[in-house]
Amino acid sequence: MSLGQIYARIWDCLAAAVREDSQPFKVMQAATIGLDGSPNVRTVLLRSANEVGNRLTFHTDLRSPKIAELTREPRIALVGCDPVHNLQVRIYGKTRILRDGQARIDAWRTSPDHDLIVYRTRLPPGTRMSHSGDAFDAAHGIPGPDEGLKHFGVVELRPARLDWLDLSENQRALFVRDGDSWTHSWIAP
Repeated sequence: MSLGQIYARIWDCLAAAVREDSQPFKVMQAATIGLDGSPNVRTVLLRSANEVGNRLTFHTDLRSPKIAELTREPRIALVGCDPVHNLQVRIYGKTRILRDGQARIDAWRTSPDHDLIVYRTRLPPGTRMSHSGDAFDAAHGIPGPDEGLKHFGVVELRPARLDWLDLSENQRALFVRDGDSWTHSWIAP
C-alpha cells in the first residue's frame, strides 16, 4: 500500500469501529499523564471518527481520574490493534472535554441504555467498595432515563500524529498534522 492508501485505511478502520462494535479499533487504550507524573492507561470505546473535521471522541465519567489528568495536561495517546491482520494504530493529540452543551446531550441521548448505566452510579470511578453492588443506591430503586447525565462527558481528540504499524508487511508509516493537512513518511518498524 502507498502512504495515501494507508492514511485512508486508518480513517476507514476508525469509522468502521464507530459503526460496528465488533471492529478491532472500537476498543482502544488511552494513555494520559497521571496527576503524580506517572503514565496512566485505560480502555475507552471509540464513539465517533471524523476525518474531515480531524476529530475522534469517546465518552467518560466526569468524576473519573482521567478528567483531572486531561484538564491539567490535555495531551493523550490512543492505541488500537487488529490481531487478526497484525495491525496497530497509535494516535496522539490534544483533547477537549465537553462537560455541557448540545453535543454532549446528543451523545447521551443516542447511546444505548446499557452503556449509560455506569454514569448512574453514586460513587466516582475507582472508589473502593465493600461489595460489587455498592456503587448503586438500592434505596432509591431503578434510576430514571436521565439520571447520570450530570456525570456524563465527551472527550474530543484532535489527532496531531498517526502511527501505522503493519507487522504482516513489516511496514510502518507516520502521519503528522501540519495546519490543515498531513505530512507523511515511512519509518522503521
